[in-house]
Amino acid sequence: MEIQKTWEKVKQPRDEATAGSPWFWLETYKEFQEGLICLLKELEKYTALAASLELESSPYEKEIGRLKRMIDWGEKEIAARERDSSGEITIIGVSYGSLRYLKAGLLFRVSQLLQKRSMVLREHKTVPGSLLETFNQKIQQIINLGETGVLNSLKPADVFFEIAPTQEQSATEIQVLPQISSYTTGQSSSFEVPIIDPTLRTRCLSILNAIDNDKAADQYDILIREISVILEDRVRQLSGYTGKLSGVQLFGEIMGKVPPKIKFSNDKDLQESAHLLFRGYSGFVRNEVMHGLVPSYTRERVLQLIGTVDYLLFLLSQAEIKR
Repeated sequence: MEIQKTWEKVKQPRDEATAGSPWFWLETYKEFQEGLICLLKELEKYTALAASLELESSPYEKEIGRLKRMIDWGEKEIAARERDSSGEITIIGVSYGSLRYLKAGLLFRVSQLLQKRSMVLREHKTVPGSLLETFNQKIQQIINLGETGVLNSLKPADVFFEIAPTQEQSATEIQVLPQISSYTTGQSSSFEVPIIDPTLRTRCLSILNAIDNDKAADQYDILIREISVILEDRVRQLSGYTGKLSGVQLFGEIMGKVPPKIKFSNDKDLQESAHLLFRGYSGFVRNEVMHGLVPSYTRERVLQLIGTVDYLLFLLSQAEIKR
């Protein structure tokens, strides 16, 4: 299974170890909440089956209790965040064991969607390609969420494998799903850039499609401005910075001072290297398009830069934030 290999190669933390206080965008956490609910419903089916077999108890009572507590917590947090319009949820002092359940629910939901996809293909002789592609993108988006931030390479709770009888089928289908931002350059080979960050993906794909449809090859620099704004906006949101600095000065203020508001490492050399990574992008790429039109960008180069900013946004999701 392609997504399974990422955690097989990485040393896994203990379930009881604390994963810090990771945060999620509200809409992202809603996807995890839906996955937990799907997982709970499935386990409750097995509880009913145990009763029909006249067993005294279900082997999943412990898991069901934990899932219910997580779902109840999630419902309260989602409701509170929707009331105050903060847009993000922080799980203070969460254990890796709980994060494994978040990931397990997400992957179980993927397996259900894959089953639904197979059922539709069996029941209908013809399915519009655009409809199937959109559904594939939805599935790939959910898979991507399971590899963002602290969940990256984390093994899901083992209960997922025990209750997913269609694992072998799902594994094959997941590997052949097109990336949510998979593009063809027009050449014989394909050029693929999986855009994981939801904001980056949503805003950039619409702009890219508009440019492609208009065949306006000299307007790809619009995308560079957009991804640069997304990156700076994310830094401001995370750090709580409300000043007027931008570009290189913004990153210096947030990442270069001691103590930094966004800390990537306790090692000062690694912290400075990360700061220079953001500073280098801003000074070398961002500044050029912010101060003039640059019609020389190609589609391929723009996709590479979108991938670069996606990685920078990933680093931000891993950082320690001090407002």
